[in-house]
Amino acid sequence: MRRARAWLERSRQAGTEDIERFAFLWIAFNAAYGNEGALRDFMERRDERNSESYRFRTFLRNIVEKDASRILERIVWDEFSGPIRVLLGNPYVFRPFWRSVWSPDRNGDWRRSFEGSKKAAGLALTRRDIFTVLSVVFDRLYTLRNQIFHGGATWPAGFGRDQIRDGSRIMASLVPAILDIMQADIDCNPDSELWGRVAYPRINPEPE
Repeated sequence: MRRARAWLERSRQAGTEDIERFAFLWIAFNAAYGNEGALRDFMERRDERNSESYRFRTFLRNIVEKDASRILERIVWDEFSGPIRVLLGNPYVFRPFWRSVWSPDRNGDWRRSFEGSKKAAGLALTRRDIFTVLSVVFDRLYTLRNQIFHGGATWPAGFGRDQIRDGSRIMASLVPAILDIMQADIDCNPDSELWGRVAYPRINPEPE
């Protein structure tokens, strides 16, 4: 939590640079949900794609279940009329779109999947199914994260500017709330193993 909050604070010093703020917010989020299990999968070269997806959804489900004050619901409902809705309607952060670019023979598949995903998110909102909504939103944000971290966006502007702007706004609302939910649970259950052990523990006696 200390590391996550340090990166969160750094994101707040990014000023108006959306891409820089998004990167620091994602690092803060990753510091919170990443744990020893993720590192072990990487080091032992397990099926990272499947394990990462499972771990991601498990983390979000735990967060939603521990959100006693339902703050995530309020954020999603307040934000959906703005950047979240725009993000969900943006094909450039939809993974099947990029698969169609790499495999043109499957070009028609992504459109049906895209419309179905937006419909599922809208239905989940109607039912106040916050877990499903966050799963869809973070799936889009993860694609955006990959675009940035793998050099698929242009600095300081150009391709990816709109989704980076919307993504940074959404993350700026969700990440602090997620950290607060985790911290509240840790304070109440200091011996709980729900959130896993830190992936890179401190191995020297000096404080961070």
